[in-house]
Amino acid sequence: MKVLIVNYNSGNLASLYNTLLKTAKVNNRKIDISISNKPEDILMADKVILPGVGDFSNCKKQLTSITGMEDSLRELVYKKTRPFMGICIGMHLMAKKSYERIETKGLGFFDSEVKKISFKDEGLKVPHMGWNDVKLENKSFNSSFDSLKEQNFYFVHSYEMICHSKVDVIATVEYGRKIVAAICKDNILGVQFHPEKSQNQGQELINDFLNWMP
Repeated sequence: MKVLIVNYNSGNLASLYNTLLKTAKVNNRKIDISISNKPEDILMADKVILPGVGDFSNCKKQLTSITGMEDSLRELVYKKTRPFMGICIGMHLMAKKSYERIETKGLGFFDSEVKKISFKDEGLKVPHMGWNDVKLENKSFNSSFDSLKEQNFYFVHSYEMICHSKVDVIATVEYGRKIVAAICKDNILGVQFHPEKSQNQGQELINDFLNWMP
């Protein structure tokens, strides 16, 4: 199995690579892991992960500055229907648009928007940072993403995804109110937390993704 991490100068590439290595070793599986910014490499991969750290507008600019990158992601998702996962900003980029810093158009894979986290309770801090329990909301994913059932993951974000299609939300995190923690549609998965920073729980999620055959 060829697993590719998209390199567009955003994301914990080394940490994610090492998490994939550890996951493969623990589960005694052979995978070919690569980090690349070449659209042709993306189309050759069996599974692709889009990480993300920073702000939406800058990440989108860096992604689209690579000639053919956006087209290759669309071909991978819609034509080749290969499993694709976005992490944190990588998940946000799959929205229709974001209001982080400036209004910016996303990839549009989900009918959603990215907005700053706000609460009625002013005692809660933003960014939402630290370890929190995730609750699997969509029971149809019990078998494919068992790792999302009452597990603890590491979050760090000031913006959240607002999904207009509630069926796309498969897991939430409680932080003053319910916030989207994971989304899924067809062959596309997105997680708000950082599996590469979530130790054993993160490895379990990565293993579920490697096993996932949508």
